[in-house]
This record gives sequence, structure tokens and C-alpha cells, in this order.
Amino acid sequence: MDGQTLPGHEPRYSGPPDGSQRSDPRRQRAGRCLRLGFAVALAAALSGCTAAPPGPGKEKTLRLAWSADVRSLDPATAVEGGAWSAVRLVNQGLLDYGEGTDLVPCLARELPQVSADGCTYTFRLRRGIRFSNGRELTAEDCVYTLERLLEPGTKSWGEAFFRGIAGTRAFQAARERDAESQRGLEPHRRKRLAEPTRVEGLRAPDRYTFQVRLEAPDLSFPYKMTVTPTYIVPKEEVQRWGEEFFRHPVGTGAYVLKEWRRGASLRYERNRLHTGDTHPHPDAVHVLLGTDTLTQQMMFERGELDYLGNIPTADFVRITSDPKWKSYVMPRVVTGMEWLFLNCEMPPFTDRRVRQAMNYALDKERLIGLLNGRAVASRGILPPQLPGHNPDLKGYPYDASRARRLLDEAGYRDGFSVPLLVGANSEAWMKLAQGVQGQLAEVGIKVELRVVSPATYVSLITRRRTTQLGFASWWCDYPDPNNIFDALLCGEQITEHDCLNAAFYRNPVVDALLAEARRETDREHRSRLYQRAEALIFEDAPWVFLYHPAAHGMRQPWLKGCKPHPVWPECYERWWIEEPRGPGVRSRRQEDEDAAPGSPLGMGLPHDVRHFADRIRDRAYGAG
Repeated sequence: MDGQTLPGHEPRYSGPPDGSQRSDPRRQRAGRCLRLGFAVALAAALSGCTAAPPGPGKEKTLRLAWSADVRSLDPATAVEGGAWSAVRLVNQGLLDYGEGTDLVPCLARELPQVSADGCTYTFRLRRGIRFSNGRELTAEDCVYTLERLLEPGTKSWGEAFFRGIAGTRAFQAARERDAESQRGLEPHRRKRLAEPTRVEGLRAPDRYTFQVRLEAPDLSFPYKMTVTPTYIVPKEEVQRWGEEFFRHPVGTGAYVLKEWRRGASLRYERNRLHTGDTHPHPDAVHVLLGTDTLTQQMMFERGELDYLGNIPTADFVRITSDPKWKSYVMPRVVTGMEWLFLNCEMPPFTDRRVRQAMNYALDKERLIGLLNGRAVASRGILPPQLPGHNPDLKGYPYDASRARRLLDEAGYRDGFSVPLLVGANSEAWMKLAQGVQGQLAEVGIKVELRVVSPATYVSLITRRRTTQLGFASWWCDYPDPNNIFDALLCGEQITEHDCLNAAFYRNPVVDALLAEARRETDREHRSRLYQRAEALIFEDAPWVFLYHPAAHGMRQPWLKGCKPHPVWPECYERWWIEEPRGPGVRSRRQEDEDAAPGSPLGMGLPHDVRHFADRIRDRAYGAG
């Protein structure tokens, strides 16, 4: 094979939840995890907690708390952002990200070689890597993991990303025939009888070489190889545990899962066979589950937690204005966005003028104020961290008069009534829904709030011709524009059920541009194609473009390696604990250094992205 390093990435690729959960519809990630309120008396007590916490205990255990339990710890099926962070404690992939969105090798020895036609990727594995059960990792494990991911019976949320691997459709059709002929057997017990029994495009030429052949070039493929469903698992352990593997994960990561008390706690301990890190790991990681955010805040201030994923709304102003605490705050830019979808197949949103009027009628800055300013208004679709982001897009300014004119032109001089679907598990969406309701009333649009359970919400917004208007959010699975455009705004992806394109938006010109971008191998031209598509989508206004969110966590001074990351919610596997020195309170100067260009918050990104990060920091601390 004609090998070469990835074009334009020598030696690295360049490209570009709150802290516990992320969501998207098809993968059952609808909104945030439940934010349960606490007693008023407790809130009052919290307002008096200002003393710096004590240091960590003698045992170096990383102490965390999450609002909700996870559903699975199997890399193939773990969906929520919190689960992603938990998976990364035990499992690893061939590629990962550095501090920003540059790709770096993980289980691979180096970044993959790419064939001259851009279709074959060759990964050379590090030798001597062992699973926690003691067996050495080989290329056959990589083949098994990707084939398992593609098997329909696995029901992996990442399966759709890898349908471009040569032979995938034939392999999946064969497994469907096996499922029919072996009905009643669990997927891991079915034999592969129908041909083909293997995926043609997945090969292990030798013990330490893994090859993937695509049907067509795909510049986003290396980024797709960072998603957690590609994290390598040993076949014998999957077969041993069967349907219970989601509770008994085995991998090559820094930790092993020792105990999972459902709804109560997770405990991890060091994997003594793990190699490759240059920093000391804590002896253990302990996660309290089902702990509401106000309780988490109280525990952090008492020194009982080492990290807080997101400051509760009720405490945000107090914490960020208190000199004793604001230096503990860790703001981070999230690679995602939130919006209102407008169903383009259901009146009145079949009329583009109505959809544009909705955008002009809402004052995004006023809505962001309801979130303590923890967001930046969207001027386009792509988050600033993504390649192809267009800083020249100006967005829809607030203009109630123009909104009324557009409604009049569309035949809605007296406005109209419409239900707004809201997921009951999101405190932010509940606040925003009331703000949206009030602002739209000013232009004659009467909004009825319809609050439903998370499961019902997912079912309704992904079913065709069912929901006119609702909130949606997206945190990127990997930092490439096609993870947004192809998933959320491509008419070719519209289905009757389980449709991520909740606006059911279709524009043949946009679809043609997206198809061309998928095939394009020149990065600059590809970015221009996405920008042209974005401009057309923005004019069509299938969404009310709201904001790009930011999260504000807190870290104790003895917690090291804890840096904001643009893709992963948290990178627990990179953190360690040191004994505190002095009072343990980080200074404002240290905070400013952290937020400087090239630092974690600035993430070494282009000027317009650093400006975005600066705006987030200024919202938290004031412009001084």
C-alpha cells in the first residue's frame, strides 16, 4: 500500500454538559439529567458556606458526584456524557484528543497511514498493551470491536458513523438473517451462519496491524475513531458476561470497575496492568449517584468532593462573586448548541416567513440572562470550535417589528397558537420556555407549554408530523461539521421514526452541497461547501438559533490535570491528586493564565474562538 501520513496533519490532525450528561434524540439523550431541587433551608445554609475546604484524605481517591445513574458502561452502548467519562476510565480507543481537538495516538503507536486514494487507514498498535484480565491487545481485538459495533443486535448508538466501511451493508444484512433463523437467542450467542461472516473492510494483516477500508474517502473518519463505541473490548469477556457485559466492562484503561451499586455509587480502582501515562493516578475513583446539584455544591464547599460538574443556578451568582470561591470556578466552552426546532412539514412552519419571524421575535440575550449568562448567542449553526465555522454570519437580531411584518405577509396578522414541547428533566429548558412564551406573546404568538417525560419527549420529537415546536440540543460526538449537518439538517436522513432531523427540514440544494462535502478530500474546499450550506439553512430558518452553551464547574486546588476539554465532558482518567500547598485557593492571576490563548479555556484556537471563550469568562467574573 502507498502509505502516507494524513494530509495536512503532520504530525497531528488539527481541527478544532453540563458536566454529567449530554443528549441527543436518537440516542435517547433528550436534555440534561434531572436537576432536583433541595429544601429552602438547605439553600439558605449554603449561602453562608464561604470557608475554604480542608485538603484531601490520606487515601488518594478521586471523589465525584452525579445527578443520575448511567444506563450502561459497555462502550458500544453507553450513551450519556457521564457514561462517556465513566467508559474512559476503563476503556481506550486507537485515537484520542490532546488538550484541544488535535488527534493523538492512544492504543495506536502513531497516527494512521492513509492510502493514496484516501480509503484505507492502517493503524500500528502499541505492543505490550494488556487488558485488565491480563491478555495482550492484538489487531484481532480491533476487528472484533468494530464488527460488534456494526452488528444490528448490539444496538450501538455509534453504528451509523461506520456504515461507510466496505462490506458493512452486506455484513449487516447477513446478521439480520442470522437473527431471524436463530430467533430467541441473545445476540452474543448467535452463530454467524449467513455469508458474509466478516466485514470485508476490516482486516488484521498481522498481530499488531489493523486496517480499515472505506467505500469512499471520508475526511471525518479519523475523528469518528475517537467515539467511545470504538473503544477496544476483549471478545472472551463479552461472551463470558453476555447481556450483562454493560455492568462488567473490561478494557485497557487506567482503572477497573470494582463495584456498581445501581442508583447509589460507582467505585473504580487502579488497573495495575495499565501503562502509557506520565502522571500518577489516584488509588481509586468513587462516584456518588443520584445526588442533586445543590447537595453536590454543599459537599464541594465542605471539601467532600474534589470536582463539581456544574454550579447550580441558585448558587451561581454567589459563587462567582465571592473572592473565596470564584478562583475555584472552571468555565469551559462546550462544542454544542441549543435551539428551537420548527417542524417544516407542519403549519404554520411550512412558511419560511413564519420561521424567520420566530427568529426575529426572540431576544436571545434576554433568554441567556435566564441562564445566568452561561451561554453565547448563536450567530450561525456551527460552534466556534469546529472547522468551517463562519465568523462572518451575523445571526438574527431581535426585531419584533420585523417579526410582525413577516407574520402579516404570511397571513398571520393576528398571530397563531402553538404548543411548545418541553422535556421535564431540564431546569434550563423550563426557564427558557417561560421566557419564550412571554416574548412570543409580544408579537401575537400564543404558546402553550406542554411538559412531558424525557422518554415521551424523545418519542414525540423524532416521529414525523407529530411535534410543531420544541427545544433541542446537541453536543458534538466528534469535532467535524458533518456530525451536525448530516445528522440534524440533511433531508436525505428523514425517516418516519427515530429521526434526528426534528425540524424535518429538506432543501435539495443543501442536500447536494452536503453530499459533495462528504466526498470532498480538500479540507478548505470542504469547509467552503459547509459554509454555503449553512448560509442557505440559516436563511430557511428551520430552527430558532438560540445559543452555544458554556458550563461552569469547580475544582479543588489539590486536583491536578483537570482542564476544560472541547469534546469530552470530563477526562477523569487524566486527573490526579496532590497535597495542597498553602491555603489552596487559586488566585485570579492563575485563573487569567488558565484562560489565556493556548491555555485550556482558550485551547490554542483561532482568535474568534478565543474571543468566544473570553466572553464566557467575562460573563462569569465580570469584565474586570
